Amino acid sequence: MKPAIRLFAILALLVLASPASRAQILRATQAQKSAQADALLAYENALVSGGLDAARPHMTPEKLDDLNAMRQSFGEDGFKQFLDRIRGGARDMARRKQIEKVEVNGDKAVLEARDGPHSLTLQYLAKTKDGWKVDIRR
Repeated sequence: MKPAIRLFAILALLVLASPASRAQILRATQAQKSAQADALLAYENALVSGGLDAARPHMTPEKLDDLNAMRQSFGEDGFKQFLDRIRGGARDMARRKQIEKVEVNGDKAVLEARDGPHSLTLQYLAKTKDGWKVDIRR
């Protein structure tokens, strides 16, 4: 009997120590009140009100590089259209209510926000020494 208990204890430790066991899924109100939701809203509000310079503190350097590459690729007019699309979306509490799910796995997270009946935004986030920031998919 003791070997069976020991085997069960070892298996339990392996399951608890596995990376999948560290994943946490937040839904509805929990997701909307999460640090990741706060990070997304701060990023979007800064981006639409002050552009890339204002949003810089709310994103990783990789995300900034990604947006700069997008601006070069689309040109200033294309990048302005991107910002206008964000400006035209829900803001503040209305935007927070669109957040349906946040999946946190260690220092990475994926946030899902329902922009419309057939439109879902996935936003990647990374935990840094300064808190959660908008990131690129890795």
